[in-house]
Amino acid sequence: MKCLSSLLFAGVMLLAACGNNKSKESNSTSTTSQTNESSTGTTNTNPTTNTDGSNDMAKMMEEMKKMPALSTDQIKAMLPESLMGMKRTSFSANSMMGYGVGEARYKSDDGKQLHLSIFDCAGVAGSAYYSMMYWGMNMEREDENGYEKTTTFNGAKAIEKYQKGSEEYTLTFPASNRLLVTIEGEQTGLDMVKQAAGSLNLKVN
Repeated sequence: MKCLSSLLFAGVMLLAACGNNKSKESNSTSTTSQTNESSTGTTNTNPTTNTDGSNDMAKMMEEMKKMPALSTDQIKAMLPESLMGMKRTSFSANSMMGYGVGEARYKSDDGKQLHLSIFDCAGVAGSAYYSMMYWGMNMEREDENGYEKTTTFNGAKAIEKYQKGSEEYTLTFPASNRLLVTIEGEQTGLDMVKQAAGSLNLKVN
């Protein structure tokens, strides 16, 4: 199972610091992009840019920045005591990196394990994390060690990953217009990971 890397915090804060500069440069960047496209005859087909969906996502992220952070009790409430018949063996909830994070681990007697992580992407740091770990992700790769690709879950874009050596499947997906959820399943198979994801109560009260 992977642990949260402390390097994510540095990346998030760098993105947050660059946010203002990017917004100031957006007009000139847009003009340059249009000029290049007309001169080369090439159209940007990246689904995360220059589309209505991208504009909607940008608006949602601006709203995220204005949202009050969830309390640790609210985050903890989203970590069920059991998941897919597995008992919760540990949990934590904190906001030490500038955004709320809840984690829980689950184990079964036959060796199956689930690791649930919930990120509250409210505020500047949270929206920067959302952008870095989810918004710009449109990809597919595969090698002898496994694969990683963007897919669809519950009608929204999701990120699916498989690591052959540890027989671990990971699914990352958004919820409630502010949460980013990751479930890692070891010795579970992909179907159980998806069923676990679908069983969660991720409503923000």
